[in-house]
Amino acid sequence: MPLDIHVFRTLSDNAGALLHDPASGVCAAVDVPDAAEVLAAARAKGWRISQVLVTHEHADHVQGILTLKQATGAKVFAPAAARGAAPVDVVIGEGDHVALGAYDFEVWATPGHAEGHVSLVSREARLALVGDVVFVMGCGRVMPGRMDAMWISLSRIMALPDATRLITGHDYTLSNGRFAAAMDPSNPAVAARLAEAEAAKAEGRFWAVTTIAEEKATNPFFRAGEGALAATLGLVGKPAGEVFAALREAKNKF
Repeated sequence: MPLDIHVFRTLSDNAGALLHDPASGVCAAVDVPDAAEVLAAARAKGWRISQVLVTHEHADHVQGILTLKQATGAKVFAPAAARGAAPVDVVIGEGDHVALGAYDFEVWATPGHAEGHVSLVSREARLALVGDVVFVMGCGRVMPGRMDAMWISLSRIMALPDATRLITGHDYTLSNGRFAAAMDPSNPAVAARLAEAEAAKAEGRFWAVTTIAEEKATNPFFRAGEGALAATLGLVGKPAGEVFAALREAKNKF
C-alpha cells in the first residue's frame, strides 16, 4: 500500500507534513514547526506520530519537537547540527537509512541553506523530503560562501526520477513564481504555473508539494544550465553553477 501523505500550513508559511504507512500504522512528522498544529493534524487523521524526521536545525523546523516528543514519545531522527535545538534520539547523516514502516529512506547530506541540512529520499515511495533546499519554483537562501555546496545539493536532487514528489519546507510559491517569470519570461510553463499560484493564493490553498518534472520545467534554479536563464543574466556560456549563484543573488534582491 502507498504511503499516506498529508501536508498542511503551520506557522505562517511553513509546511507541516505527516507520512503514514497504512500497513504498519507507523506515522512520521517531517520537522515540527508548531507542536500543537502538527498534533492536531495527526488527530484529525486518526494517526499516532511515532517518528520525527528532521531536515535541518533552523528554529522554525525544530522548535516544536520537544513538546511533540513529550506528548507522543516519538523517536527523533535528526542531523547532528540539530542536537542543540531539539531532543535527538538518532543522529542521521550521509548514507544512513531510516525505515518508515515498510519504506526505506536514504539520508543525503544537502548543505548550502544550512550546514547540517539533510534530505531523505525513498526510491520505493518516489518521495523526497527536501526541507529548505527546494521550494515550488524556488530554493532556500544560501549561507555565505556556500553557493557551490547549494548547487551540488540541488544538482543531486534534480537527478532524481521525474515522477519523484518533493515535500518542501515552505510555501513561497507565489513569490517564487513571480521571480521565475521575470527570469524566464518566454517560458509558457512558468506563465501557467504563476497563474496557478495566483489562484492558489486567492483561494487560500497551501502549496508546498511538487515533482522533479514540474521543477525542471519551471524552477529557474533547476534551469540554471538552460541558455534562456543565462541570457537573462548576461552570462551566456558560463557554467551552470555560476548562473545559479547569480540567480540566487538576484532572488535575494527581488
